[in-house]
Amino acid sequence: MNYPLWVVPVLGGTWVVGIISIIHVYLSHFAVGGGIFLALAEELAYRRKDERMYEFLQKHSRFFLLVTTVAGAVTGVGIWFSISLVSPDGIHSLIQSFTLAWAEEYLFFVAELATAFAYYYTWGKISREQHLFLARLYAIFSVFTLVIINGILTFMLTPGKWLTTHNWMDGVFNPTYFPSLFIRLLIMLAIAGMYALITSSMIKESKFRTVMVRYAAKWLLPVFLLGPVVTIWFLTQVPQASIETIFTGIQTSGVGNFSILARALYLSLVLSGTILIFAFFGPYLNPRAFTFRIALLFLVCGLGATASTEWMREMLRKPYVVYNYLYSNGLHKDDVASIAQTGFLPKSKWSRAITDSCKDDTASGEAIFRYQCMSCHTVEGYRSMRKLLGARDEDAIMSLLSILRETDPKKNNYSGIMPPLAVNSEEQKSLAKYLATLNVAARGETEKVSALPNDNKKKPE
Repeated sequence: MNYPLWVVPVLGGTWVVGIISIIHVYLSHFAVGGGIFLALAEELAYRRKDERMYEFLQKHSRFFLLVTTVAGAVTGVGIWFSISLVSPDGIHSLIQSFTLAWAEEYLFFVAELATAFAYYYTWGKISREQHLFLARLYAIFSVFTLVIINGILTFMLTPGKWLTTHNWMDGVFNPTYFPSLFIRLLIMLAIAGMYALITSSMIKESKFRTVMVRYAAKWLLPVFLLGPVVTIWFLTQVPQASIETIFTGIQTSGVGNFSILARALYLSLVLSGTILIFAFFGPYLNPRAFTFRIALLFLVCGLGATASTEWMREMLRKPYVVYNYLYSNGLHKDDVASIAQTGFLPKSKWSRAITDSCKDDTASGEAIFRYQCMSCHTVEGYRSMRKLLGARDEDAIMSLLSILRETDPKKNNYSGIMPPLAVNSEEQKSLAKYLATLNVAARGETEKVSALPNDNKKKPE
């Protein structure tokens, strides 16, 4: 552990990253899909010599520019900032492994931004052929950013040959690269259609509004026709353990035990199905009755479907940041066995701020909890440790920790969702002692003693 920990009370750091990421994914998908939409729609307007469509596209491009270059860029910076604090070891590994890929992605991103501004601010100032060329150029640049970033995102779930070769090209072109690329392109086209429904529903002329609403609705159809096939292709490349987690979640739903993964799956299916049905019977078959409010509902449902799908994708690689390589708490899989022998605290530089200032065993336990558990758990809040411990006393907690130390899935039922506990015997006792202080209320005790130095001193009245 080479970095300090960012503690976010109640919410937890993972939710901070998750909220920002979901918004950014929705906006960045529009940046790519919307670019393709502008290029093809302007091509259509150019061939038909349709002045009304040109006028619509100029207004739509303003909306597109504001959403993608302002909101999209801000949330993109937010992702880098938050994930660097929540998972510094993870982002460190990705930067080191894919330095050239990141450089290429930024090159295309800068070109994409420059082209987007040039496209909007040259309406009516250059020939229509030149303006159409800018639209096509933007679409190409935006797709290339997807081509690169998709490789890094899919690498985290299926690193493939990279685990043995450590060649960045093997990491980019991993087993789920192509199915993920195609499914994301389909989703991006659908999101472009949903954003276009917003602007087309605001057209005042009834006849032209009907034409554009129906045209925008057509962009939602490919993902529902081809999406299931590509999704099955994607799932065939996912690690078997992750697939088993999905089926276990589905099976236990029958007895009322809805796992987080199952909830995300069902929510994604329900929202996607809702969008499909209403898009077909609404703006496609009956565009005249389509209104701006309904378009907003489509956009909200699309955000929900995107959020649940991305949530499910993230859950598939648990308990790893990079599957079979780096755990979610920043520990490398290959280091766990040696840490279990030599101890965790000597290798954790930033925990010394706690342990050196207070030699109490409970302080050592709190340091271990912070650096091995708080990347996913909080004391009180999301995945509350107090609730998880219930009324367990120190002996019961020791027994639980003994299970969590096991790396064999047959001996550790939590191995599919939690990293193994990397501590030696003495550190296990310290952690158990600290955790026992968290649930004193549940065991009928009256006082919780903080392990941090100076926290238990009386404050001036």
